[in-house]
Amino acid sequence: MATLLYNGDFGTDDWVEALQAQLPDETIYVYPDVPDKRAVEFAAVWNLPPGELINYPNLRAILLLGAGGDFLMKEKTLPAVPIVRLVDPTVVFDMTQYCLYWVAHFYRHFDSYAAQKSDKVWQRIAYPPIDQFKVGILGLGAIGTQIGRALHRTGYTVSAWVQSHREVEQLKLYTGAEGFAPFMAELDVLINVLPLTKETHSFLDLERLSLLPSKARVINISRGAVIDERALQTLLNAEKLAGAALDVFDTEPLPLDHWAWQHPKVDITPHASGQTYPRSAVKSLVANIQRIRNGELPFPIFDPTKGY
Repeated sequence: MATLLYNGDFGTDDWVEALQAQLPDETIYVYPDVPDKRAVEFAAVWNLPPGELINYPNLRAILLLGAGGDFLMKEKTLPAVPIVRLVDPTVVFDMTQYCLYWVAHFYRHFDSYAAQKSDKVWQRIAYPPIDQFKVGILGLGAIGTQIGRALHRTGYTVSAWVQSHREVEQLKLYTGAEGFAPFMAELDVLINVLPLTKETHSFLDLERLSLLPSKARVINISRGAVIDERALQTLLNAEKLAGAALDVFDTEPLPLDHWAWQHPKVDITPHASGQTYPRSAVKSLVANIQRIRNGELPFPIFDPTKGY
């Protein structure tokens, strides 16, 4: 019995230690050092090179080491085994805190105060009652739902847009194509949490972003390619959007000549809204390994045809 481990450029030492502590009898191969591919039952991976997964004839499941699995969309052929998303409450908490920070940053004009400091200006800036500051969530999965509820508890007016009707306590929902423009129309902040799929690639294009008021800011914590970066730049330059906090980009690391580095209305973080902690995340991996070995179904399942 062996588990294949690969975490892209992020390193695996902590993962090996955490996994070995939970499964002391498990053999762990760290890609590309795999002496016996037939022994591999589970692939705990992130950004594994395309075409590699089909080389393990006894593979029973692919366990993702991140919340998304869009790197699998590059695969021409995938093994006929379950692909299991990583849902770690610690990561969801981190991403929620990230959004709470940036919403407060914009609501209380901390960006303007930073500019005032450089000019040695001592001037208070008025802000509305918190329930008059409107935040919209685009993408209402597990992460988006938690972010929306946390913002609601803080006192903001929170809405969300979804493709099909459902009920989510505490959040005002807009549904379908007919609900998108009304959802966008009065927002102070839009938070994008949509997964990257064929349908959501460049979903926030010039037409859709233009539905936001000129006072609005955009926070992106999902995938960079969901937003048309050139459209965003155009609207910021034309003062038809007030700003953006971007954690993800279409190309990462962000190229040194990218326009966002120098843009005064853009704040950048390096794909850091949520950190995966091996010690907590490995509990989810081990639980699913044990479910499969007990003849049970793992969860939650990732569907590569949908991208989530």
